Amino acid sequence: MEFDEYVVDLNADCKCGCMDLHRFHKIYRFPNGYGASVVGNPKRPGFSGEGYRALVIRFTGEQTYVNEDLPMFGANPVECGDWAQAADVLQKIFDY
Repeated sequence: MEFDEYVVDLNADCKCGCMDLHRFHKIYRFPNGYGASVVGNPKRPGFSGEGYRALVIRFTGEQTYVNEDLPMFGANPVECGDWAQAADVLQKIFDY
């Protein structure tokens, strides 16, 4: 997949439950200090079983980050219908 070289292992103690459900969840850290937390959509009633959600983050340290409000996305998770859309979001964060 694109951007695999920027995946950081901060999921070891993930609180979202993704590891228990064997869902996709990767945290990306780019050279510009920004990144994204990307998860596969939850398999719960009311959510699509397809697609991804990308949350823009800014790293505040080697192992710490905060949600970031970028002009093109805002502070809410970005809904992506497929990986191509998620990769587009990652590219925009990478280029910011």
